[in-house]
Amino acid sequence: MDALHCIAGRRSCRSYEERPVPAAMIDELLRLGTKAATGSGLQPWGFAVLEGWETLRALSDEIKAWLLPRLEEEPWLAQYEEWLHRDSYNIFYNAPALVAVYGDPASHWYIYDASLCAANIMLAAHAQGLGTCWIGFAESFLNRSEIKARYHVPEDFRLVSALTLGFARGHLPEAERRPPRIFYRG
Repeated sequence: MDALHCIAGRRSCRSYEERPVPAAMIDELLRLGTKAATGSGLQPWGFAVLEGWETLRALSDEIKAWLLPRLEEEPWLAQYEEWLHRDSYNIFYNAPALVAVYGDPASHWYIYDASLCAANIMLAAHAQGLGTCWIGFAESFLNRSEIKARYHVPEDFRLVSALTLGFARGHLPEAERRPPRIFYRG
């Protein structure tokens, strides 16, 4: 798949096949992710890779239980309160893997760099027949000190992106988007 078709065809995946992603494939996606542009060459990213349906189901339940009493602190998530109450709702959409992309704030550009890294991972995954979805529900939870310690993430690193990863179930049509909003062309 060429780069233009990859960009045009990538969609957020919320339905995955019931097969694991080989570790070598995940490692290659991380390698390709780190080919992203990086301010001053600092490469401020790091990763936590979680694998297995049971692991992610348990983490989903833990995050939902943690978020529900905190929706006032995270008002952008309040619209999903009904979902978070449902036992059947898995915030990771039953994906077999999760890649948490962390950034080192010692770099002024860590958010940009780690976001570009995440975008590379998403595009590379799509090119290989895998689906991804950026999971906003995980942001605050995976930034907690005790959770970073659980996954051996240095305390000063900050979560930038949590990406589900798995073999996409079915094919999604190209995303429809509004035309670019151009403020100025001189």
